[in-house]
Amino acid sequence: MSDPPGPQRPRGARAYGTEFADCFAMPEPPTHVHRSLRRGLLAVTELRFDQPIEQSTSLGYDDAFLASVFLKDIVDHECWYNGRPVPVETWDAGKTYIFDLRQDPRALVRGPSHVVHFYLPLVSLNAFADQNDCGKVSELIHKPGIGGDDSVMRHLARAALASLRTPHATTGLLLDEILNGACAHALGRYGTTRFPATRAAGLSQSQEHRAKEIMSESMDASLSELARECGLSVTHFTRAFRHSTGVSPHRWLLGQRVGKAKSLLERSDLTLAEIATLCGFSSQSHLTAAFKQHAGLSPGRWRRTFKP
Repeated sequence: MSDPPGPQRPRGARAYGTEFADCFAMPEPPTHVHRSLRRGLLAVTELRFDQPIEQSTSLGYDDAFLASVFLKDIVDHECWYNGRPVPVETWDAGKTYIFDLRQDPRALVRGPSHVVHFYLPLVSLNAFADQNDCGKVSELIHKPGIGGDDSVMRHLARAALASLRTPHATTGLLLDEILNGACAHALGRYGTTRFPATRAAGLSQSQEHRAKEIMSESMDASLSELARECGLSVTHFTRAFRHSTGVSPHRWLLGQRVGKAKSLLERSDLTLAEIATLCGFSSQSHLTAAFKQHAGLSPGRWRRTFKP
């Protein structure tokens, strides 16, 4: 039985970018990181080396997975989880391999290699699931060292690789969406909890009534407040509200604000700045812009035209 590869690395290293390349004693690789305050980060890294890698070092514990698409066959190699050898087959080009970074995976590769790695932390997977009304997961189902033919992940890897190699003005946005796609696909194909089979399209009558009631009473109601009152995630609520009413919650609320502004313009002598504040607009200029968009006239013109 072979001994596991040697020296430990400091905690906090991550399986993407420079830290990941250092694990294999490689120079800085092509990498893209998609960061979001609401769901952590996702990353994609291309690792390519033409010489054998004697042994990789440890990245330490990380509550994350790698979905690795191999672009070159690797025949002569070894792999360890938590210092114990894992039975491995040939790592075949085109196949996807899942690595659990909580198990301290390490490798010895005695030949050239070319892999696109998708870095998928559990916190990011579950935040993505929560925002899209999917079940949270604790595992990505896989057999250590054994790959599968995953045409979706293979095409995402190819698209990411082409984007990294031929960047343009919106490459970052494209790579963000590729990572979102990899996250959604990993949840659906490998997650221990599947997507719901069916999902209600719109709000119930009581949910729609309650949401409109809150927005009518409070000109600065937040989406999170509305979603909470309806027992839904923000994403699900927004989608369901649009399906039920034909407009987004923001658009509907803006209409309420403008309607209240019309009434105050016609029936009071309040200044435009005062009306803006009472109707939930951030400033007089915000009121004017929204009013023109909805009513086709400026607030001042509306007052001169319709006030008795």
